[in-house]
Amino acid sequence: MYKEAQDFGSVVRMFCAVGDVQNATKVAMNSADAHACYTLGRYFEAEGNITEAIVYYSKSQRLHHAIRLAKEHGYDQQVLTMSLMSSKQIQIQSAHYFEQKGKFDKAVQLYSRGGNKRRAMELAMTHKLSHMIEDVASGVDDTDDPEVLKGSVSFMMQN
Repeated sequence: MYKEAQDFGSVVRMFCAVGDVQNATKVAMNSADAHACYTLGRYFEAEGNITEAIVYYSKSQRLHHAIRLAKEHGYDQQVLTMSLMSSKQIQIQSAHYFEQKGKFDKAVQLYSRGGNKRRAMELAMTHKLSHMIEDVASGVDDTDDPEVLKGSVSFMMQN
């Protein structure tokens, strides 16, 4: 009945409930249904298969779930990649995550993309990431804080 109604999320849920993960995966992949992929992601997370959970959360476009898991398990490259495709709010949250971990190049990139160019510039100057300063400064427009551009020019002149 679920197949006839094209309720692929419920089909995946039923296959997972009886332990038929292979067919659940086939349905999720063939249908490309966001709910089916999300359901499979939840199943894999509950089973402790973090890598697969991240994959299916990503396919469901529930990137905040995928990023949460990636952060919890130290998959920093996935955090960066998915954050770059996410909302500005998630980009800023991930930038803070990388800042706390001391991965300032990733933090600068995400702060800049997330709209907090001032913080991106402060980090880039503090940690002497001159190549990042150029990137941040080149992305500044007339709606941004003029101090960001001023700071980058001053840093470049000194260095």
